[in-house]
Amino acid sequence: MKYLFLLFLGLSNLFFAQKNKKGLDVVSNIEAKIIVLKSIGNNHLAKLLTPFYGFGFAGNLMTPLNFGIGLDYNVLSSNVKYGEQNVYGNIGSPTITNIDLYLTHRDILSEDFSIEEMAGFSYYRQTNFLIDSKSQKLKDNATGFNLGGKVLYTLDREGYQQVFLSGKVNFYFTNIYNENSEIQKFYSHSTFLSLNFGYRYNF
Repeated sequence: MKYLFLLFLGLSNLFFAQKNKKGLDVVSNIEAKIIVLKSIGNNHLAKLLTPFYGFGFAGNLMTPLNFGIGLDYNVLSSNVKYGEQNVYGNIGSPTITNIDLYLTHRDILSEDFSIEEMAGFSYYRQTNFLIDSKSQKLKDNATGFNLGGKVLYTLDREGYQQVFLSGKVNFYFTNIYNENSEIQKFYSHSTFLSLNFGYRYNF
């Protein structure tokens, strides 16, 4: 996780250095958002858990060519569906910490509206508390990739403040071994659909 942040900071310094040396109009921004995330398909996250809700923070760099790079950090929580506790196991309070690193492209539609397309890599840390011992956690790491789009509306004439609505598809793959291939697939793969509403500040 820390290596992704170091990579993002390194890229930031590189872009800013280019901006100072060559006068490139590189736009940086930070975001805060609320998230609704739903797993779909025949898998344990979709069948045994309620939708995830949470919040996230992001940072983006955009070049004059309307291509850029972004990094999202999201924290989401869910509950085990009523009646599925025995199937889910002796664990509860599921949470997911998610990091998305992605390339993005911007299309300016008007002075007020723009859209952005995103595609990149995803990392997940799923955490559950043991029912019998709230001080002990069960953690699972997963990776995948993401695709999405974002619609932005500019609030001020200077273009510093924007609100946005975005949707994203995240693919989730982890290593769960079981001799039964159907059980292994049920606990190893998932697809997430998410809806995000947030605020962006450009600087």
